[in-house]
Amino acid sequence: MEFITAIHVAAALILSTAAVGKMRSWRTFEGVVANYRLLPGPLARGAAWLLPPGELLLAVALLFGAPGSELAAGALLSVFGAAMAINLLRGRTHIDCGCFDSTLKQPLRWILVLRNAVLVLLLVAAARSRETAAAWDFATLLLGVLGGAAFFMVVQCANVLAALPAKRRTT
Repeated sequence: MEFITAIHVAAALILSTAAVGKMRSWRTFEGVVANYRLLPGPLARGAAWLLPPGELLLAVALLFGAPGSELAAGALLSVFGAAMAINLLRGRTHIDCGCFDSTLKQPLRWILVLRNAVLVLLLVAAARSRETAAAWDFATLLLGVLGGAAFFMVVQCANVLAALPAKRRTT
């Protein structure tokens, strides 16, 4: 049960942090989505305005353990990973991934696709484990929350470290 709670907390923190960062710079995020060149102009703009609230909704669903929330979050992260992979295969490594805050600009790299794939696998594992999970108590919940928060901090530190070289090149 700690595993499921940890994955829920980590994914919820990742999605909510990403959503808030995008909403702080919504116009910039519109440009990021358009830069992927996967959707025509009006659809790209609409997607840029729908994605952050969708991420927040998924974060809340994960925290409350809504059925199917793990698979929905995994599907969204898969779409993001596929969009990055398509652009990497096109040779478009110079564009910002748009994953978090606009101040953490990161050029597209395969490690970001791998990061999303790992998160998707963890979410799928949590969805499968939920069926066999036993009832939880306070200690189990606390361990899960702390584990999820620690995993989130590791992901965030990796994102900041990955963004540093890109930020230095642009200044």
